[in-house]
Amino acid sequence: MSTFSQRYGYKSSVLQLETASDTLKRRILAAFYKQEFDSYDTFDWTNYTTGIEDMMIEMGVPYEFPKNELIKKRNAEALQKYVMEAKEWYVIFDFIERYFMNSEEDTVGKMRTVFNRILEEEVSGYRIMDKLVVPIVSEHELKALEEAISIPYDSARTHIRKAVDSFSNRKAPDYENTIKDSISAFEAMCCIITENPKATLGEALKKLESKGVKLHKALQSAMSSLYGYTSDEGGIRHGSIDFAGASSEDAKYMLISCSAFVNYLIEKWEKVK
Repeated sequence: MSTFSQRYGYKSSVLQLETASDTLKRRILAAFYKQEFDSYDTFDWTNYTTGIEDMMIEMGVPYEFPKNELIKKRNAEALQKYVMEAKEWYVIFDFIERYFMNSEEDTVGKMRTVFNRILEEEVSGYRIMDKLVVPIVSEHELKALEEAISIPYDSARTHIRKAVDSFSNRKAPDYENTIKDSISAFEAMCCIITENPKATLGEALKKLESKGVKLHKALQSAMSSLYGYTSDEGGIRHGSIDFAGASSEDAKYMLISCSAFVNYLIEKWEKVK
């Protein structure tokens, strides 16, 4: 079986983290231009996409109403110049998020697939989840997160989304709150299953079996250890605002692990409820 680098012709499988190559940026922009700058008739103003105007204005890019092909081309060139010449590596990802925030859901779904394929082929350490660009290592991790942010249980889903927001802030990632919301999502799901919203995670874990959710001893031990990690003296759940030692690795581990545990518990529970 070929490796990723062999399949795509790369000499190294090291992901691009805190960087974005010119090739990656050009491919993202090319896909955007194909979708948006050719998707409406410049002479039919009723089909004009106001979302693009809003996005470019938010970014501070010169923009003119595209009443003819020349102006449409000028707008495209202004956007490309802004992104390609930016000093900050993360401007291309800010662009993607702004684009999605100003687009219809059908467009977001389509372009998320296109952009994620480009990110994968360019060996980027980032993927798009929902409407956010997040640092990620494997497709398995991305799948666990995507599943968790779409669960039908509001309290747990809200915590997962907040954890993703904190972790994916490229300018000022908040690893402490990533960990807090990750474990809170896991705790919320346990409370939902045991029908005790006031229970602590430790209490809820002990009552899962009474609701038909039987866990292998090894998994139960892993979940209990996760609870202990956040509950020991000086830990997240003891009011330590500055969780000393919280790193990107800690935050990512908690986010992925808690998302996977939440998905696992739901799957087990829905078979017996």
